[in-house]
Amino acid sequence: MSSSVLHVNFSRSGGAGAVARVLHEEQLRQGVNSAFRHVIDSDLRSKPLASPLHTVAAGLDQYVVKNPSFSAPISVLRDRVATTHPLRLADYDIVHLHGVSGALSQKDWRALSTVRKVVWTLHDMNPFTGACHYSLGCNGYTTGCSACPAVRTLARPAVAQAWETKRGRISSLANLTVVAPSDWLSRQASASGILGNQSLLVQHNPIQPVFCEPPGRRDREQNELVVVVVAKNLDDDVKNVAQAVSAVKEARQQVKSVTLILVGHGGHGFAGPGIELAGALSSSQLKDVFSRSDVLIVPSLAENAPLVIPEAAAQGVTPFVANVGGMPGLVNALGHGHVFSSTSELVGALVSASSAKIQTSTRAREALRKAAVSQFSPEAVVAAYDKVYA
Repeated sequence: MSSSVLHVNFSRSGGAGAVARVLHEEQLRQGVNSAFRHVIDSDLRSKPLASPLHTVAAGLDQYVVKNPSFSAPISVLRDRVATTHPLRLADYDIVHLHGVSGALSQKDWRALSTVRKVVWTLHDMNPFTGACHYSLGCNGYTTGCSACPAVRTLARPAVAQAWETKRGRISSLANLTVVAPSDWLSRQASASGILGNQSLLVQHNPIQPVFCEPPGRRDREQNELVVVVVAKNLDDDVKNVAQAVSAVKEARQQVKSVTLILVGHGGHGFAGPGIELAGALSSSQLKDVFSRSDVLIVPSLAENAPLVIPEAAAQGVTPFVANVGGMPGLVNALGHGHVFSSTSELVGALVSASSAKIQTSTRAREALRKAAVSQFSPEAVVAAYDKVYA
């Protein structure tokens, strides 16, 4: 592909930032004229002074605007804080958008219509809702978000206006192709009043190259079933880590040789027998944890297509995921794993996995690894996007 590509995301970190960065770096490796523009390198929580206006807006959204009973994140005021440094979009044939809240100026939005092609990869529901990143069952985004349950009553007119603004921007882009990383998110976008009339494709996101490398040596007890849970913030209610901990504790009453590794910030309240708090880890450290684990549990209440599932699978770790969002679709794509709808189902799956000693099956781990790498490696995903860009 000879076209020049510009990736745009608010941050260089986080899920969307990682996807943009991996695509950009793989394109560069293949000789593509690719660039990546972002507002901050890290995230607002760890480096609030990186963009003070966005930090203040995000704080007001969380603690003033949001309805305290709504558990998913929202962006209302933050969406209104635009970057003051317009991008030189005319220098590129293709503009590939990712998480763009706060990353585009008003001038940039107008200039997008002049680019040969705009590709927008969705990472959650926010591009087609007035405020929320996950609607948690609310269908207001299909008609205008006028009675948004995610915010306090006084903020509802602002949410409805944001929905209209997004619809106006999208309708002006005749050169837009929208990409969803899961069938589930594609269905939600198709039902929306903002993206419902757009061209929608489904394409997996890439995992980082380090997870495509062969697993390390697995030093541990032969009959031990090692389970891992990964979350940026283990105390985040939406990540629902408590369910995984409860299931492991119940499983240990039947099968003592089950241990749980919790990866991420916080989680100190979960400490106990058979539970290891690993803290926040680098990608290479996380790969080492995966190499000695058998099962990944993702018990979230709201998810799209979390990269941790194919990342762990690329190291041979079987995913056990909640029947939520695009996660069942990832299990289907990998051809391995278990989808649960209750804690009792998860407990049963853990006990069965331990009894069957699936950790001893080198052949099963390798089959899972090959399935993940063939679909989610940077090379495979860049090749797929070449067709999207054409």
